[in-house]
Amino acid sequence: MGITDVCTSASFTAVRSPPPVTAYELPLEVLDESGQPSGLEVTVKQGTMVEVIIPDSRSVYWRDPSLTDEPNQLHLYGGKVLFVVQWESSATNITFSMLSSTNAILVGRHNTALKFRVAVDSAIDESSATLAVQLSVENVIAVNKSDGAPTRKLMLLTLSDVKYLLLPASFHSRSHISRLFVFLSIIIATIS
Repeated sequence: MGITDVCTSASFTAVRSPPPVTAYELPLEVLDESGQPSGLEVTVKQGTMVEVIIPDSRSVYWRDPSLTDEPNQLHLYGGKVLFVVQWESSATNITFSMLSSTNAILVGRHNTALKFRVAVDSAIDESSATLAVQLSVENVIAVNKSDGAPTRKLMLLTLSDVKYLLLPASFHSRSHISRLFVFLSIIIATIS
């Protein structure tokens, strides 16, 4: 086996199936943007999803514990994390543009926080969708709360010791119910 200057791309799909929420000592947490508890109560629904009632316009996030079992997540560079959400709102319908205006936050080495754009990967029905977070330098909109993209080096350093990944739980400025299906987290990675 030798060393070459020619770089080709490769891809793989990893499906993570965390245990049902009832297997966790505590249900998934809902945190604020800085990673602190939001004070909102999380309930388990049917053993496969968690639910929170968001009473106001605050931005809250689900903390995905499946990425912290092994802090080194360098294999996620350039990859996409997919997750299924569901919502209910009596005030007005939540649109796909509202879902796409949300962000995910990854906190890693040296408490570096990278904020990523979230996109709607596919609609399931009128009140649920699969959302995607592309973990690439180009998809970062802020580093440590300052607008801008990280260098590739900073991105890799952050992924080398992931503390937590925050997935959006609030999709509307008015009161609504947010649910996250925790039985499925698909990671599609492309390496070049």
